[in-house]
Amino acid sequence: MHRARKALLRLATGLIALAALGSTVTPASAATPDQPRAGTRQYSADDDHTAVWSRADALKLRQDKTNTAPRVSPDFPVMSDKVWVWDTWPLTRLDTKTATYKGWHVIFSLTAPRTVPFGDRHWYAKIGYFYSRDAKSWKYGGDLFQPGTSFGSREWAGSAALIGDRVHSFYTASGRDNGGVDPNDALQRLAQATGKIHADQNRVWFTGFRDHRIIAEADGKLYQTLEQSQQGPIIYAFRDPFVFRDPRDRKIHLLFEGNTGGTAGTYQCTRRDIGDVPAGHEVPEDAKYYTGNIGLATADGDSMENWKLQPPLLSANCVNQQTERPHLVIRGGKYYLFTISHKFTFAPGLSGWDGLYGFVGPALRSDYRPLNGSALILGNPEEAPTQQYSHYVMPNGLVESFIDTVPTAEGGTRFGGTLARTLMLSLKGDRTRLAGQLDYGFIP
Repeated sequence: MHRARKALLRLATGLIALAALGSTVTPASAATPDQPRAGTRQYSADDDHTAVWSRADALKLRQDKTNTAPRVSPDFPVMSDKVWVWDTWPLTRLDTKTATYKGWHVIFSLTAPRTVPFGDRHWYAKIGYFYSRDAKSWKYGGDLFQPGTSFGSREWAGSAALIGDRVHSFYTASGRDNGGVDPNDALQRLAQATGKIHADQNRVWFTGFRDHRIIAEADGKLYQTLEQSQQGPIIYAFRDPFVFRDPRDRKIHLLFEGNTGGTAGTYQCTRRDIGDVPAGHEVPEDAKYYTGNIGLATADGDSMENWKLQPPLLSANCVNQQTERPHLVIRGGKYYLFTISHKFTFAPGLSGWDGLYGFVGPALRSDYRPLNGSALILGNPEEAPTQQYSHYVMPNGLVESFIDTVPTAEGGTRFGGTLARTLMLSLKGDRTRLAGQLDYGFIP
């Protein structure tokens, strides 16, 4: 959603391919006691330990063929001629694995009418849904929620868990309730609604989703409020809920994107935030405004009626302002924590790429280490820096994203608003590499 957020700154495909994904996770080597970020320490979900993505880590960011996304062809197909499509997530179970219902694959996407200018789509966003038999030929089903039932003035990204025939949908209530189209309204809250899924031989549809509730709001201590954020020049975040059950504590949790609590500009970069940087590296004063984190909330039981804000799992203080759409893959006893971010949201003195970043730890709350040493997993190529975004890693190692803005041979650009080719990710221990690409929008 980077164009909207810039405004806020001032503002094969089949079984053979899937078989190729069978790389197993190998344990990381044991660390010596004198390494403070060894990546072996574990904590309970309600502990106050927060891992860090340090400036020293981010200074290691480099692109090569293992972590650079292939160029998106400007002649890409469009999955819907009715709506722009961007942030997308599959129907999952609470174990984060994708779910099918009566043979149908189902995905949810942020959508807006294609009559709306591409750069303005965020202010009209509604969660739409698509269904498919083959996980790539998607049929548009319309809006998930009935008009006037959701909170906020637009619906931003979230997640959806299938339990029986009930779908627990989590989303970002963006903007004031019934606030209309207002790009300057940056309010964000986490919301939830429950409905039922139905299907026959021809289609998928939903009923219910009339019990919308706000389940979490920024508290100003753990997570920055909008009012605190407005004291500084940087974009705000309290959004993107991702629901899952931790197989260890058996509790249901939400990951989300936040900013460190406190008035913008009062944060002071710590030695831990900075890390073991090369000699001569200076931290610019304005780095203090960059306080992205990956937040956690925990349900009080399987009913998911009440949620408690927990301390962040990971902070990017003085490194990056945005840790968007955080999500997890748990494999081989390791917790792989993924997020997306932009080049323009890195703190002064650092630089990265629009793309996918990630970390690995031995438990949900633990000493996460950056994957590949820097956290970069997949970045856009330099010649097409905004070609795709909003990557989502599935437990099978496939990575879906949407096409944003693609350069053309004539020197122009083509707006996407549709799903990109699905990429294959090899994941072994604390290393990743690009392993290939499949069809457009292949989400099995």
